[in-house]
Amino acid sequence: MSQTILVPLDLNQDAVFESVFENVNRVAANTGATIILLSVIPQIDAGDFPYVGTDYVKKLGETAHAQLERVGQQYLGEQTNWQVDVRVGPVARTIVRRADHFGADLIVMASHNPKFWDVLLGSIASQVVKHSQHSVLVVRQKRDAHAADIHDESRDALSG
Repeated sequence: MSQTILVPLDLNQDAVFESVFENVNRVAANTGATIILLSVIPQIDAGDFPYVGTDYVKKLGETAHAQLERVGQQYLGEQTNWQVDVRVGPVARTIVRRADHFGADLIVMASHNPKFWDVLLGSIASQVVKHSQHSVLVVRQKRDAHAADIHDESRDALSG
């Protein structure tokens, strides 16, 4: 039975890609799943930004598609069946709708440490978990690379 994993990515948050794809590859290796890399371009209200035309949104979509292709090659390569999908719309709602469209068995997405606005408004990940009928694996970013690079002596001194 073929499985489908939807992987929505914020292309501005590439620090979490390693953590996300460790989990995606682990699941895909055991199931032979097809992986859908999704980028959602947030819908822009024309009243708020009247100077943003359809050409600009089209260019954003083309750029996102090219970035997803590079991410797929880097983290999934040729051994995995994967494809890209770029959409425009409300981010959380679009993720849920695309999961429905593809009949996803699993959504694997990153989360980050909440900031003030996330606590106030709710993060994209929490909205997807709340509204999706699909299983959702929320992956946290690994510790910052510069923190992991501290020598043992320095780490001991810092930890007191």
